[in-house]
Amino acid sequence: NSTELKDIHYIYSHSYNKVEFLRSDSNVGKYVGFREFGMKNAERWNNDPHVLSWRRAQKEMFCHHNSEVWYRKVLLRSVKPSVRLHSTAPPGGHHPAMLVCSVYDFYPKQI
Repeated sequence: NSTELKDIHYIYSHSYNKVEFLRSDSNVGKYVGFREFGMKNAERWNNDPHVLSWRRAQKEMFCHHNSEVWYRKVLLRSVKPSVRLHSTAPPGGHHPAMLVCSVYDFYPKQI
């Protein structure tokens, strides 16, 4: 819930056939490879300061602008809940009836 660049976690992932083999994580600060192909590329890209600085710049270019847009358009909005209230007899209970309140389709999820 922040538009501050320091609070944003930027992950850029490479996949093939729905299997992730390489990831750049802004909290880690470098590429991490999975499987042999991903590990070879991660090693090569982590040794190139231009590639790493370009990926850090991508976080600022992409995330900073878009986080402000998403924050205004999505995170500051709320949706009124749909409430269903009904009476039911509890199974094996000693009380004649129980009041049940169900809440659906709301945002943010805190009530």
